[in-house]
Amino acid sequence: MLSERKEQILKAVVQEYTRNARPVASDTLQREYGMAVSSATIRNEMAELEAEGYIYQPHTSAGRIPSEQGYRYFVQRLMQEERLPRSEQLTIRHQFHQVALMREEWLQLGVTVLARVVRAAAIVSAPQMAACRIKHFEMLQMQERLGLLVLVLQEGSVKQQLVTLPDGTNQETLSAASQRFNLLLHGQSRRGAKAAVENERLTGAERFLVDSLLELMAEIDARETVTVYHDGLVELLDQPEFATVERARAIVEVLERPQVLRELLPGVPANDGIQILIGSENRWDWMKECAVVLARYGDANEVTGVVGVLGPLRLPYGVAVPSVRYIARIMTELLDDFGRVGRPREVVPGGGGGAEKAGANLAGGVGMRTPSTMGPPGRKRREETNDG
Repeated sequence: MLSERKEQILKAVVQEYTRNARPVASDTLQREYGMAVSSATIRNEMAELEAEGYIYQPHTSAGRIPSEQGYRYFVQRLMQEERLPRSEQLTIRHQFHQVALMREEWLQLGVTVLARVVRAAAIVSAPQMAACRIKHFEMLQMQERLGLLVLVLQEGSVKQQLVTLPDGTNQETLSAASQRFNLLLHGQSRRGAKAAVENERLTGAERFLVDSLLELMAEIDARETVTVYHDGLVELLDQPEFATVERARAIVEVLERPQVLRELLPGVPANDGIQILIGSENRWDWMKECAVVLARYGDANEVTGVVGVLGPLRLPYGVAVPSVRYIARIMTELLDDFGRVGRPREVVPGGGGGAEKAGANLAGGVGMRTPSTMGPPGRKRREETNDG
């Protein structure tokens, strides 16, 4: 535990270095931060802070800059959160609710807002479930022996799979089976759905529908795919810490290689918690010059995702922490509202573009878009990762 004066000096060093990215001298602290002690006293205190590992001198003629230990002490004991102005909070909330029923739109908006506010790279993972759960499904007869199973999951995504129909199958039989089991299986995981039908007496069409549904859910669970959106690379590369080619390449790699991003996401606390990783607390050597602030949104036991920012060690933590927390809260609200969208509209089989039409209808008109219908690429990027 540092003395009050040392805490005051360390706080000022962190704030000044965060603002200007230049080593901080004792006379700067006395002049800019109104410290009622001599410059010599400040130098002595800074020398002790350096000996204790909270600050260091990058070269002999320079002032001091915070160490990882200094940043960690600042975050845990000295940081004052700079909450967004009320007017900006209202503007951001309005922007989100304008796209509340278009999930990909508000995921992209999340990274755009965070990158702008914090002036760092922002990342958001799409909401996922530990195991996929059924919201609604339909089996459509596209041709005599060709069927399309369309499954809407609780977190809002639409999955489709072509199947070979048994002889003698018609749409009326498939629709009746779909109606019966939508009531029985709503909200169930694959394991729950399998248990729910275990003691049911099934017709041939019903058995085919249930088996096809369980098979598709098994494939979805096995993929373990996470979709990650990011923005703010330009803002990040403007920082002097990433002026060298090597460091710029490393930070581009973490944002452009989704499997690396994916490893940042587990372990983020639930219930409004924030995870802050500073320097060597990150698992990769080439991220030792980076800091990451992450928060979880949604329900950790149901549908959940992660939102955060990535920047240099001198990340403006006082801005980053409340901003990440605020965006996470809004996205939790949106995800909760999204999950309460009413029963999808009736699906009409047949006709051209049946698969896309069925997916749009099953999503209940909530503006779901397939990757092929997304807008033109810009700074915002969407990445999908897969363990396989």
